[in-house]
Amino acid sequence: MSVSIKGTDQILRNIESKLGKNKANRVINKALRNTGDEIVDIVKDSVAYYRDTGATYNEVVKSGVKGASSGIKTVEVGWRGDQSRWRLVHLNEFGYTRFGQYVRPQGMGAVQKAADKSQDIAFKNMKKDLEELAK
Repeated sequence: MSVSIKGTDQILRNIESKLGKNKANRVINKALRNTGDEIVDIVKDSVAYYRDTGATYNEVVKSGVKGASSGIKTVEVGWRGDQSRWRLVHLNEFGYTRFGQYVRPQGMGAVQKAADKSQDIAFKNMKKDLEELAK
């Protein structure tokens, strides 16, 4: 799942000029972590359709802030590798064939809907957090 936010260059420059580079990085990282937490909640709500044992629901995690060396910082949301839940999520997301019959699970397309919803929310949250700090 990937969400891309563009057009925040001027806001980031204002933050760096007012707070300094180190403080600006801390502020940006905090905004990314907060947005990542909200996206985790959205994904958990989406996979609740096929919540049987709760393992798929409970294993939704976010990474730390990555990519500082490339200049593009990211936070990834996905599943922990302990029980290979991503395989089951893939079957529930896209459906599967069983005994020659195509099976459409109840939560089919739920993760894609969460990704679409996350883009809008991520953009709004990041812009709001960064604009507040740029003032």
